[in-house]
Amino acid sequence: MKKQAWKRILVVLLTIAVLVGFAIFDKDVDDLGDVLQNITPLWLVGALLCTLVYFAGDTAMYCIACRDMQIPQPFHEGLLTTMIGFFYSALTPLSSGGQPFQVLQMRGRGINVGTATSVLMVKFMAWHIALSCIGLVGAVFCGGTLLELSPTMFVLFCIGFLLHLLCAGTGLLLMVRPQLVYRAGRAVAGFVGRVFMRRRPEAQQRMFAAWDRFIAEYKQAVAFSLQHRGGMAAIVAVAFFEVLGYLSVTYCVYRGLGFDAVGYPQMTLLQAMLSIGVAFVPLPGASIATEGGFYALFTVYFGDSRLAAMLIWRFLTYYLTIVLGLAAVLIDGFRAEKRAPRGGAGPQEG
Repeated sequence: MKKQAWKRILVVLLTIAVLVGFAIFDKDVDDLGDVLQNITPLWLVGALLCTLVYFAGDTAMYCIACRDMQIPQPFHEGLLTTMIGFFYSALTPLSSGGQPFQVLQMRGRGINVGTATSVLMVKFMAWHIALSCIGLVGAVFCGGTLLELSPTMFVLFCIGFLLHLLCAGTGLLLMVRPQLVYRAGRAVAGFVGRVFMRRRPEAQQRMFAAWDRFIAEYKQAVAFSLQHRGGMAAIVAVAFFEVLGYLSVTYCVYRGLGFDAVGYPQMTLLQAMLSIGVAFVPLPGASIATEGGFYALFTVYFGDSRLAAMLIWRFLTYYLTIVLGLAAVLIDGFRAEKRAPRGGAGPQEG
């Protein structure tokens, strides 16, 4: 446990070091204090509220899915699960740690692993549907602007968007031709195993097992979607509000720093394309790529205030989730200790 804790602390320190690096090498760092002093408080509050909409939206999706799964959860319990997921997602590459820890936390409350996984898969599907749709609108209306601002980010966006489409296409195929996707995945895993894991057959077997588990879990989520179409529609609708809340932070920071030349749609769509472009960067919080992408896209809009803008935006959309997520982890750990009988085991899977 101590080793894992030190790893998480190291990740946080490394991401902070990235911000410090950007600040040190930014020629406008000396003006940072003056810029922050002149920010409009009302717009800063608006940026914070957008972040809270992001948290609340994810929680609402969780609660709707749990209700339709016949395991209704109060909002405060859903918020705790949401923030725990955000915390571990922020500290792991490709946000891969969030869902496993959420499953463990839900299991500790008596929710069986299969049901917990289905709830989280439904949320995952809804989030990517919403972000991909907004990203598509961005590509149509702001693709030329993105290419002009940063050809590198344009390429990253195209790659990220194609990967999102691949995920969505795989999901649709799983609905109509699950065996085809299953066999294709096993074939790819077998090829990778033969080429890269010839001396590690146990690793290849773990890869096969992981794929089989993913297919089984996704089938459960698909079954939920087909049985609860109204609930799924509500979850997707909430996902759009959640994604827009997350993306709107940038515009609120922009207005708070005294700028108004660019409208809300363009700023938000550019932020959507940035988020898609860095989504598959294999670093915790997509560090370096996220900060660099923000500079590449928004320097022309923020000018000498770009460092302050990036710091505020990054704090609200990343570091605040770590702080609040850590609080959720500590609260849940304290409650788990109180629930566990002395000298006995914790709650068992239902």
